Amino acid sequence: MKKALILDGYGTLFFTGTGSVDAAGKVLAKRGRFDLDAKEFYARWKQIHRQHLEAPGTFLTEEVLYHRDLRELYAEYAIEGDPDEDVQIMLDILGNRTAYPEVKEVLEKLSHRMTLCIGSTSDTAPLLQDLERSGLPVSRVFTSEGLRVYKPHRSFYRSILKQLGLEASQTLFVGDSLRDDVFGPQRVEMQACWVNRKGEQAEDVTPDFEIRDLRGCLLYTSPSPRDS
Repeated sequence: MKKALILDGYGTLFFTGTGSVDAAGKVLAKRGRFDLDAKEFYARWKQIHRQHLEAPGTFLTEEVLYHRDLRELYAEYAIEGDPDEDVQIMLDILGNRTAYPEVKEVLEKLSHRMTLCIGSTSDTAPLLQDLERSGLPVSRVFTSEGLRVYKPHRSFYRSILKQLGLEASQTLFVGDSLRDDVFGPQRVEMQACWVNRKGEQAEDVTPDFEIRDLRGCLLYTSPSPRDS
């Protein structure tokens, strides 16, 4: 039986909705760039953000990277204005996410079986705000800011295991990203469960388990007869 469940935060426990696209639209509207599509602009923002996350060098928080992202976007799209002022529109949506409907009930049941942790690529403060508001029964919170490394770097997962005092075989990583929550954990021999809420097809990466929402965790973490 697994001793700890390590759960991704956003897209797994917390619903992000269209908040980021809406924020991108507000940024464009503020600068009068109605010729640019908000979805496409945000998709490019995500690409640049991923590049910044994976860039070698000194660790930088996501808030700092958001500033870098928008400066690069303004230069790329020739947008006039102060990106360091406008990025606040995106930052204001952080810490205001709500949990998916089934999450609290499922975690309350799981909390009687094992240690529940969060392992999230995020700054610490907004995640803690979301957790406090949702009242989820989570014992430990590990963020990229706290660990000073981003998924899917091996040290992200190894640092969590070290702090928990557990072997990889004693844990299960659960998340919605094939890259960050399946490929990454599997690189350090952790089993990984893909939360596939959108019914997508897995390519190149094969999760150990696949579920449509968090209720599936109740099945894959239930005690075997020999554990009873």
